[in-house]
Amino acid sequence: MAGDHKIQLFELTRQILEKIPPAQRFSAQDAALFAAHRDLLCGLEDELVQGFYDTIDSHAPMHAVISHGARSERENTLRHWWQRTTRGEFDDQYWAWQALIGLAHIKSGVKNQMMLVMWNWTTAWLRQRLAHTDTPAGLQAAQLVESFERLALTAQCLTAESYTENYLETVTRITGFKPALLQRMASTEIDRLLAEARQELGLVQTGAAVPA
Repeated sequence: MAGDHKIQLFELTRQILEKIPPAQRFSAQDAALFAAHRDLLCGLEDELVQGFYDTIDSHAPMHAVISHGARSERENTLRHWWQRTTRGEFDDQYWAWQALIGLAHIKSGVKNQMMLVMWNWTTAWLRQRLAHTDTPAGLQAAQLVESFERLALTAQCLTAESYTENYLETVTRITGFKPALLQRMASTEIDRLLAEARQELGLVQTGAAVPA
């Protein structure tokens, strides 16, 4: 992403998706499963929205960041996402939307940690909810949960990587540095940070390796 070009969100989305192993990436079969059981999933909307924002509001650090605007407005955003998701319409625009969330999170101050926490909550909630729901004949609740887990991973990759790429793009535009120069400068500084971190953890003395 060059600093003197507009952000190519669709291209960034494509690049991120291509780097996710197919076995872990949300698939057309997953989308078909969602669409086939739309009524079941749609019926969980109110409970999802209530629990999602109750969880955020009960945790002061997240609430402080995500409490901007009326709760009803934030709930409507989640409702719109759930309705679009349960229709099974996973086109290029849908995935680019998940990447756009990363850019929006930079603006709003929502960290990737918070995003991952709430995806984890949503997946755990759905798993528990389907375990106590009468599912249509032939549907194993585990199948739907596994599909949702692949959706979660795919969306998380898009949002988190978009957050990083767009943050770097912002720094590039502000400083006027070319991306290659910025990368070299960052690499030099990261070497210093690694040395400081190894010293803090006592890894310099022990010779222990740092996980990649």
